[in-house]
Amino acid sequence: MLAVSLLLNAPLRGAGGTGPGSASVLVVASPAVEAHRMAIQGIEAAMAKTGFQVQILDLNAARSLPTGGTAWASPGTRAIIAIGSEALQIVTAGHPAAPVICTMVLQHTSDKNSATAGVAATVTLDVSIEEMAARLRQIFPGRTRLGIIRNPASGRCTPAQLQARAQSLGFTVRVVDVAQPEQLLPALISLRGQVDFVWCTPDGLLYNGVTIKPLILASLENRLPLIGFSESFARAGAALGVYPDFNDIGLQTGEAARQVMERQPVRVPDSPRKLKLAINQSVLRLLGLRYASAAEHEEYLILR
Repeated sequence: MLAVSLLLNAPLRGAGGTGPGSASVLVVASPAVEAHRMAIQGIEAAMAKTGFQVQILDLNAARSLPTGGTAWASPGTRAIIAIGSEALQIVTAGHPAAPVICTMVLQHTSDKNSATAGVAATVTLDVSIEEMAARLRQIFPGRTRLGIIRNPASGRCTPAQLQARAQSLGFTVRVVDVAQPEQLLPALISLRGQVDFVWCTPDGLLYNGVTIKPLILASLENRLPLIGFSESFARAGAALGVYPDFNDIGLQTGEAARQVMERQPVRVPDSPRKLKLAINQSVLRLLGLRYASAAEHEEYLILR
């Protein structure tokens, strides 16, 4: 049976396994965060048939570890999986000898760290415009005008590139770049009457407990349905939430780690394979929108 250890405040040298020479995969994460717990379950499932032990180092404990290379060089550690951008920064600062797989990061973070020594594979959280268009076409056929609010620092594609990709899918796109939280409301209102939905792409600087509430109120007042990036965003008042299946992200990550440890080419995609969608029925009703029967799907959560 797979051996799983949870190291909350233990020294890192205890992460190498239960006996001399035991091979393990170290996962640096925040188990108190539900998305991390789900990803860890997926990693464990992927590792279950490999014979490798999976050990979890809580991010709170990882913060207090020395940054020298010996801190991440426990005997038997064959790979280190960093869940989230902070875990990635902490792990790579230690220059570990074992290969690092980073997961649940945004693409611009991945790009920034792609040249970092030891980062062998990445699984991001970014949802492509192709995936978004496919969901909207299925649930809201005929609603093909999409607004996108994004931080320009986090965008790999230019607005022109996004517009060209959307046009090939039968969608028109208006991109509004927002670099600071105070620009969110003017950016949203600038899209009034021009789009059917406004997609808020993930960004920790722009979206927080202070900015989301007035943004949602403005979306209702101006009849601009929001597409958020989590279930909680949809529960807070976005019309939709489109987000990765975190358990499957864990499976992807575990598969990538196995391929790295076996010195095979990494064949798993670097973006989510499966998405979930939360539909806020009350908000849609307020805005006079109805979703198609295709939304009655196990991957879709109807918030009533």
